[in-house]
Amino acid sequence: MPLAVSPADDTAVRILEAELLRWVGSGDSLLELACLDALFPPGKLLRPVLCMESAKAVGGTADQVLAFAAGIECLHVASLIHDDIVDQDPVRRGRASTAEQYGLAEALVAGDGLSMAGMAALLSGGPAERVLQAARVTIEALRHMCQGIMRETEIRGDLTCGAPAVLDIMRAKTAALTGAACQAGAILAGATPQQHQALRRYGEQLGMAFQIRDDLLPYTAEDQVTGKTATSDIANRQPTLPVLLAHEAGDEADRNLLTTVFSGGTNPVTAHRAVLAVLTRTGALGRAARMASSCAEQARAELTGLPNSTRLAQLATSAADRPR
Repeated sequence: MPLAVSPADDTAVRILEAELLRWVGSGDSLLELACLDALFPPGKLLRPVLCMESAKAVGGTADQVLAFAAGIECLHVASLIHDDIVDQDPVRRGRASTAEQYGLAEALVAGDGLSMAGMAALLSGGPAERVLQAARVTIEALRHMCQGIMRETEIRGDLTCGAPAVLDIMRAKTAALTGAACQAGAILAGATPQQHQALRRYGEQLGMAFQIRDDLLPYTAEDQVTGKTATSDIANRQPTLPVLLAHEAGDEADRNLLTTVFSGGTNPVTAHRAVLAVLTRTGALGRAARMASSCAEQARAELTGLPNSTRLAQLATSAADRPR
């Protein structure tokens, strides 16, 4: 059964919100206001929940990793602020993005401020050896994220890059950090190497499932459900997995239409309808959905031998089936 809107229950949300406020502040300055506006109301809180649930899966507690989990959320949201600047997206989570509301310069500083708050939270306490190892895992994932974001800019308008290129970007931009959140939580809770590596692989596959579903949302859900404009990827000439699958499977007319749309200059609303028709006709939507389900199944398989992983298994089911 798919989970509700958020993978975090009400108690976890309240605990995480209080911890985020502890690290970011209450809004006494413009920097704090912009950071809080980006953080609240929170999104799915997927990464901090994964961090806490992974700790519990190896016999630890959520309290052991709470500050670290909040730090990961700060770092994730900071990346979203900068991502919206790169994409020139005016909407995030159904309302004005940080850059749209506060200005470009202010958004850049808010992203940096959240990053610094996140780093401080990561390093705030716990056994030094475990904290250092967990922080290294997370920082390496953030490095991969930057590589993925940069690679994404390189393929704009290029429908010849192929689906494997976009899958590699997903692994760097999304899956690396979800994997790190799981691995770090397990490390902080004293997991064995076999346990924390299995949880990293679980998180990576879960991240892939979520990102593939995100690529599908502009073509399967309404704007008010996705929290952003359905035409954003088309307006930015950003090829996504279903588009590239359609380009691969379509006939010459389909490829010519997609090439025209992603060359720019086409009305995004009109283009969106045309692209949706191609994606439906070529079966690209169904193929991408099956890929998401496969990733979710691989994630669940990594949980074998972890008796306290029921919640993580539920999250994998949610990733495959979620309506948003």
